[in-house]
Amino acid sequence: MPDEEGATSEAQLLELLALRAAGLPPRKLLRLFLSDEAKPAELPFDLPKDVDCYREMIERALPLAEEELARCRQADITLLPYFASDYPTALHALGGACPVLLYAKGNLGLLQSSTSILGIVGTRQPSPEGLAAAHRIAYEEAEKGRIILSGLAYGCDAAAHHGALEATGRTIAVIATGLDRAHPEAHQALQDRIITSGGLVLSEYPLATPVDTYRLVARDRLQAALSAELLVIECGIQSGTMHTVHFAERYHRPIFALLPHTDRLPSLEGNRQLLQSGRAKPW
Repeated sequence: MPDEEGATSEAQLLELLALRAAGLPPRKLLRLFLSDEAKPAELPFDLPKDVDCYREMIERALPLAEEELARCRQADITLLPYFASDYPTALHALGGACPVLLYAKGNLGLLQSSTSILGIVGTRQPSPEGLAAAHRIAYEEAEKGRIILSGLAYGCDAAAHHGALEATGRTIAVIATGLDRAHPEAHQALQDRIITSGGLVLSEYPLATPVDTYRLVARDRLQAALSAELLVIECGIQSGTMHTVHFAERYHRPIFALLPHTDRLPSLEGNRQLLQSGRAKPW
């Protein structure tokens, strides 16, 4: 039998899932489910408050919410709503852009080790030197006990995940799809290996959500916020990696970049700009 607190939390979770299924936008949901301490003081009128105003909407969408929760539990996926005690505090830096709900599969304890997380990002088409560096640095840092975080993409991301795994370390993949799929599909085996090796795969999207450009950029803000430090392996000036850098700057995360090993590669122009401008320190 769940205790009273657990039953209340599940009831809140179902309310959240129901209201999202009914079409309420994320920012509205976030305001509705803020803790009482974080809410502005209510005017002294005898009116329905917060979620109670949506009771009919919740009741209509509750079967959809219960179905989603059951599917996640069957797949060993944990749902972390904003009001959960184990929701990662590092994401509070996002303010109103904070995900109201996270989907996680694997070792949830890694999210509580925020000071140990090193985000490693870079181009999907790195030079051989960049690919080797991503693998080597992830291996070395994982051996020291750091948690390696990346985005499961081709190139630098995959090399970082593999490096951590080969050091028998822990790695977190933040993805831009539902947890019942992988992007790219060729990395399904890598995603599974991360989970079975004591790592974690994390998303803010429901099951069956496909990838798109917007979600990839939105994913970058989570990578930046969850990282205690961010390391850029290789990136072009207009690359997607720069989105993660911009977010890291916004959330005041230290940024590092590898020194360019050649003047001829466009994939190193971003590194050069970041280092010359002082936005990143050399690794």
